[in-house]
Amino acid sequence: HLGCIVRIDDPPVDGFHCDCHGSRFAADGAVTNGPAAKPLRFLRLYWTPDNQLAVDRAAEVGPDFRLGAG
Repeated sequence: HLGCIVRIDDPPVDGFHCDCHGSRFAADGAVTNGPAAKPLRFLRLYWTPDNQLAVDRAAEVGPDFRLGAG
């Protein structure tokens, strides 16, 4: 989200929020309160050979993507 860290809402957990711009997002990434104009992207996660969790910022995945055990 424009380089800002988007965080999980505090309980009750119903989505995410951006501290930089005040936007709010549903659990599926849809914008629920602007100023954001686009939904959040879901990016591929993977385990590196040395068992570190990494993000492939060039590979979008669907919201149903699940990371396998490392």
